[in-house]
Amino acid sequence: MEPPCTFHHCDEAVIATNDDASDCKRCAVRLGYWKDDYIGYFVRNQDRKAPEINRGYFARVKGVEMCIEKFLKKTDGNCQIINLGCGFDTLYFRLKDTPHQVKNFIELDFPTVTARKCYTIKRNKALLAKIHDEDGEVRLSTTDLHGPSYHLMGVDLRNLDELDNKLQQAEIDYKLPTIFLAECVLVYIEAQNCKNLLKWISSKFITAVFVNYEQVNMNDRFEK
Repeated sequence: MEPPCTFHHCDEAVIATNDDASDCKRCAVRLGYWKDDYIGYFVRNQDRKAPEINRGYFARVKGVEMCIEKFLKKTDGNCQIINLGCGFDTLYFRLKDTPHQVKNFIELDFPTVTARKCYTIKRNKALLAKIHDEDGEVRLSTTDLHGPSYHLMGVDLRNLDELDNKLQQAEIDYKLPTIFLAECVLVYIEAQNCKNLLKWISSKFITAVFVNYEQVNMNDRFEK
């Protein structure tokens, strides 16, 4: 029987996947696969990737965007988005450049990741300008950021009490239609913790949609 997963020998490897995914997105954007004016603030690396990787990330990004667009049209923007394991994803900033707006946008990841994202946002006025408005304020700590309708927070998704506390800090409305995004996240969470998370979501939110992206086939070991 394998030893239980601890932060040091399991979570650090998971955290590192954010850097790889961000590098891949940056490469695809530079080659024109899709438009993203914000990824460059978070990623400086300009290494080239294989065409298959670029196409894969294009399908990933556009697939998630299609799901979100349908949800926003269905709710007329009267909804919330919760991005689980957000990494350096730029979805919030890209949405601000479209007619689509949401009541509340919440991003969650390990504190190590959110600390880096908070630091990048804090030092770039172009990013802060998307979060701040004339009537609101932006509150920053080492790992958390709170704006009028945007919240970035460090949390372990396996700790549901901590997750609930963080969401309340973000002024969550459990009655408001909510779409959850999880891109290559659940595969790194132990099966029981994953079940607990999904059960908790279904019990807390009256109306929720869960968009899950994983790199699996329907008949391989990961799917089972």
